[in-house]
Amino acid sequence: MTVDAPPSVRSRILVVDDEESIRYTFRNFLEDEGHKTITAASYEEAMGFLREMEFDLVYVDIVLEGKSGLDVLRDSKESARNTEFIVITGAPSVETAANAVRLGALDYIVKPVRHGDLMRITDKALSHRALRQAEQTYRLNLEAIFRSVRDAIITVDEQMTVVEVNPAAGVICGIWREEAAGGL
Repeated sequence: MTVDAPPSVRSRILVVDDEESIRYTFRNFLEDEGHKTITAASYEEAMGFLREMEFDLVYVDIVLEGKSGLDVLRDSKESARNTEFIVITGAPSVETAANAVRLGALDYIVKPVRHGDLMRITDKALSHRALRQAEQTYRLNLEAIFRSVRDAIITVDEQMTVVEVNPAAGVICGIWREEAAGGL
């Protein structure tokens, strides 16, 4: 008899909902797909996990005891910059959807959430996160190259307005970043 090896951990996901059945269902669906899943029943519990660990994705219900899921999103967005947030709700409204997106949620979904929909949304969120991280890495690499080149580099936009100047441009041309950015 052969036993299948457990799937490798693909990502770390936090599910925040005051309904135990939702936490249980999400955790089982996500762990079956190889995601390390942690659950929290309240704002306080969620914030504790978010302070202690880094997550790739957080599913957070709007309605929690005491504070709302929007409070979790608002209060953790600064410390969890590399985390995607999906807001879930059983009582959808245009106002809460708009607030969730304004606070940085990637998506806003309505309960009940089916297995296939949960997996599709999870994959979309994790792909979005990976693209954001790749873009950030690419930008940081370009900035490092830009700063280290010994030749003067001056970048301009379509209107020929100076956008950026590297340190060598200051030495060679007497054009300094602080003075040049925004127009020469």
